[in-house]
Amino acid sequence: MDIVAYCVVATESAGRQLPIAFLERIKDDFSKRYGGGKATTAAPKSLSKEYGPKLKEHMKYCVDHPEEINKLAKVKAQVSEVKGVMMQNIEKVLDRGEKIELLVDKTENLRSQG
Repeated sequence: MDIVAYCVVATESAGRQLPIAFLERIKDDFSKRYGGGKATTAAPKSLSKEYGPKLKEHMKYCVDHPEEINKLAKVKAQVSEVKGVMMQNIEKVLDRGEKIELLVDKTENLRSQG
């Protein structure tokens, strides 16, 4: 398993969405390019020259497309909210299923006693 830490430092004026979007972009791209052990077996600083320009590209994209970054953040928040609601619904269905099983067991016990 590759363990890679990603970090970004930004001014407060950048907000939260832009740095997070940048981190997600570089994490996805870096994993695609250097996953499977390539990054962990590379010599120290050997990827800086190769990947440095890509970092600049990703940052430029994020800075040049703030409206897209904001839309994407909103969509991700909505998806996260829907996931939460769905998890609650699944838990309720499972609870209901357990209660139904309990009722069936009690009914069978009553039948066997009567």
